[in-house]
Amino acid sequence: MSTLQTAQGAAAAPFDRAGFIEAFGFSFRNGAALAGRAFDGAAVPLTDAQSVFDVLRNAFRAAGDAERLDMLKAYTPLDPGVKRAQIVENEAQSDGLRAMTTRQQARLLELLARYVEKFGFDAIFVVRNYTTASLLASLEVRILDSYETELATTYREVETLAEIHVRSRFS
Repeated sequence: MSTLQTAQGAAAAPFDRAGFIEAFGFSFRNGAALAGRAFDGAAVPLTDAQSVFDVLRNAFRAAGDAERLDMLKAYTPLDPGVKRAQIVENEAQSDGLRAMTTRQQARLLELLARYVEKFGFDAIFVVRNYTTASLLASLEVRILDSYETELATTYREVETLAEIHVRSRFS
């Protein structure tokens, strides 16, 4: 079967390697090869979101540094969203990347540029888990981190994004 088939509350029908890659190859950006390896190495039936996410996460963690860095570089930069944000007058009206003050926008754009310069890839956040203020505060801290510490933080964010993607395929 080449596409994921689910029914409300029912387990997914088994799928072949191509169907798995089609359904989950984008859970980790540029992740088709990773999804193929995850499918090939699965020791359990891949019939639910948790089992699929577990094999994908394990494959991601087992991937080499260069492959993981290529995946990080494939994530959408936050800058365009920040630039498109509605400008509001006071911070109480801020709403993630949708609405922010001019000051917040300028600071985010400055930090995002510095982040790329320092780490060599764009900052990755599960944006829906942040307010504008908490995103700014987190970026202020993360920009001071070592490369290794930031990679660990970024990998956690990427794994969360992948889990959200996998779970959405089963809902």
